[in-house]
Amino acid sequence: MNTFTEHPPVPKVLQEALKDYPDLIARLEEGLTAVGLRPGMSRAQRTDQLERAFWRLEGDMDSFVEYASDEVSAADAAGDADKAAHARRKLHLLQLHRRDGGEELMRFFAWGED
Repeated sequence: MNTFTEHPPVPKVLQEALKDYPDLIARLEEGLTAVGLRPGMSRAQRTDQLERAFWRLEGDMDSFVEYASDEVSAADAAGDADKAAHARRKLHLLQLHRRDGGEELMRFFAWGED
């Protein structure tokens, strides 16, 4: 059980990029509930939570990329050109944004402000 009083939101850059995939945004949001802030946290504790938040986002985005790659392969194997094109667009979007959001997380955890 954590005692966090505040959890980081999904970075806006990812919310915007993934706006057509609300299920992915919800999964990112769920992952970020494992990290957060509570009153009186030291700089070291905030830094630890920031690192955990990075790992959460990166891990989730990496799994989204892997799954999207599988969707491309499945659509290609099925000969479904429309589905394959959609899956390729999704894969490209995820690859393009897989490391985004760090600056927003740093601001949330007030990293470098003390």
